[in-house]
Amino acid sequence: MGMKKTWFHHTDCSTEQADELVKRYKARGVRVERSLNQDYMTWTVSAFLPTSNTPARPDSRWRNRMWG
Repeated sequence: MGMKKTWFHHTDCSTEQADELVKRYKARGVRVERSLNQDYMTWTVSAFLPTSNTPARPDSRWRNRMWG
């Protein structure tokens, strides 16, 4: 069984930001959609990304060795 995927939204992006996001996601093979917002000036970019049931683990670099 593959990982569960959900939509992640980047809201209120300029045209340049939206173009860059779409380009980067497509380079990684991610399904991406771009839609014009109601103000006709900004974009919402939506990417279909994998999600996990477990929360992200904190980076071990920041753990104090004294407390384990």
